[in-house]
Amino acid sequence: MSENPGTVERVERIGRRLNEQVFDKDLRAFAQERAREDPALAEYGKAMAGHFWCDLLAEIANFLDHGADLLDKTPEGLKDAVLEHEDAAHWGPVRARLAEATLGFVWKGLQLILGADLGTAVLHVRVLAVLICPDPGAHLRVAQCCLRPLVKDALQDHLTANLEPDWLWSDGR
Repeated sequence: MSENPGTVERVERIGRRLNEQVFDKDLRAFAQERAREDPALAEYGKAMAGHFWCDLLAEIANFLDHGADLLDKTPEGLKDAVLEHEDAAHWGPVRARLAEATLGFVWKGLQLILGADLGTAVLHVRVLAVLICPDPGAHLRVAQCCLRPLVKDALQDHLTANLEPDWLWSDGR
């Protein structure tokens, strides 16, 4: 990325748009409106702390990896894929509701990159997930869906060291 300022700018623009449009505007309004019915949503920031955003981005990258044939099923197919992955079972009802709403809002923001070819779009989502993850080394989904593909595909020709940490390759691939 350091050799391609256009990529850096696109990833930064995606991150800014997600923060400004989705987190500060759409999701905040959604949570405040729903908080009247479910007071737990009033503290939506707490439910999204930790790995919320990198979880979503890792699952979006994983979903997009399956190819253009899935794009016509998006964003509903994306919601199904994200809400059914193994980590989602531990989210609880508030975080699951917020994730479902967020995916609809995020999809609008991702339209910026989906004009690019699918491989480039997935690359940008992966990089953003790794950059915003508080601890990619301890976050198995980010390691599997983002770091591993970045190391194996995008960075393989640029690495001079053998990079095979256990947390990145832990499932035997």
